[in-house]
Amino acid sequence: MLKTIIRHLSLFLLGAIITGVAFLSIDKARRAVLNYLSLHTSSPVVLILGDSHFARSDVWSDIWSLKPWQIRNLAVDGYQARQVYALYRDQVASDDHCIVMVMVGINRTDKDRSDDAAHAIDKLIRLAQKRKKRPVILEVMYTENPHDSAYVKNLNEQLQSITESNNTKFVKVNHELSNGGKLLPQYSRDGLHLNNAGYSALFKEIRAQTLQFISNELEQCRG
Repeated sequence: MLKTIIRHLSLFLLGAIITGVAFLSIDKARRAVLNYLSLHTSSPVVLILGDSHFARSDVWSDIWSLKPWQIRNLAVDGYQARQVYALYRDQVASDDHCIVMVMVGINRTDKDRSDDAAHAIDKLIRLAQKRKKRPVILEVMYTENPHDSAYVKNLNEQLQSITESNNTKFVKVNHELSNGGKLLPQYSRDGLHLNNAGYSALFKEIRAQTLQFISNELEQCRG
């Protein structure tokens, strides 16, 4: 009787696992595998944090000429800056990565101000530096919605001030992707998220501004 119950339970668990894997996209499954590998390697690792702009792309190893398992992408669609800090501060403080790259802040509630997102990112920077990590902060991108323009402008001004005072790398991308405080329509598929052309422009700019920095920092890390 007990053996029968155990056998049925095992079959149930196996079915649940198979079902769960079936619902995963190939990209999500690939990222899960690479994130697992990054936790079990001695190679220097770049930790990626953010919202949908980073969550929906995994070409980092290509733009920096790194091994895929040297990138740990924990970005999540829809996350606000304070959620990124609250949920991933333990990962930021851990000893198994060297660089923390962050782009987050466009997602917010009606009551949120740009100060709230800036404060959360400031705490991420300070935590990373306290643990001898090198943070890299990206500008928050504009959307096609004009109501977002003032918020994004104010937030980016605060982020630039914060990064300057903390001697932190700040990457500007809006000069290539937007005009007049609005995301250029040729780079967007829905007014907020990037299309293929948008990602191509974004990562071209990130590569130009960070390639040498990333290379130098990873060479020194775990030296």
